[in-house]
Amino acid sequence: MQITLIFYAVLQESIAEDPLVLEVSRGSTAEDVIVLLSQKFPQAAAILKVTRLAHEDEYVGKQSVLTDGAEYCLIPPVSGG
Repeated sequence: MQITLIFYAVLQESIAEDPLVLEVSRGSTAEDVIVLLSQKFPQAAAILKVTRLAHEDEYVGKQSVLTDGAEYCLIPPVSGG
């Protein structure tokens, strides 16, 4: 199945500025996608460990099964004040 990933903040710099279409196995979870991205983009592995996926303005749990054709945002932790 295919999902579309949109990266924010530091992940845009280390992975992609444009949306990325990713082929994943049916039944893949948010955690599976983070692991796959960490393998494909080792330079971003540390930040990916603390990154969350969001779908339609809501965070997705690590064990949530992803939907074919859906668009997910990868949101790293933010800091500042």
